[in-house]
Amino acid sequence: MPAGFDPSKLDPQALAELTRLVQELPPQQIMRMQTLMHNAMAGHDTRRDMEEFERGLPAGFREKLMSILSRHSSTFVAAAGGGVSSAGAAPPSHAVTSASVSAGDEVREARLTILRAVAEGRMSPEEAETLL
Repeated sequence: MPAGFDPSKLDPQALAELTRLVQELPPQQIMRMQTLMHNAMAGHDTRRDMEEFERGLPAGFREKLMSILSRHSSTFVAAAGGGVSSAGAAPPSHAVTSASVSAGDEVREARLTILRAVAEGRMSPEEAETLL
């Protein structure tokens, strides 16, 4: 997330949906996610662990996450300090065409972005947990 990420600009409904989704995870996976966030904050390379974590997610979790993210995409762009240009697209620094990135890549990138924000101190682990 850009340096200007402001979680207070996130839509409460989007946060509530993400929170409910994360709460559907088994306790072991929530603990694993917290460990990954901690390790990322400590500067460790968590890519392999994150990929393993993602493979272990319950069936349909990614689809539910993508559904939430797509329904509330404007709130995440606004919280990231970006706006919507006159053409209706995200600013060029955030522009990614849906044809060039698969849904799985989008989820992975979203998670990595949140973990980077935690690692850089721009977001607390608790805030990240609600988003993840």
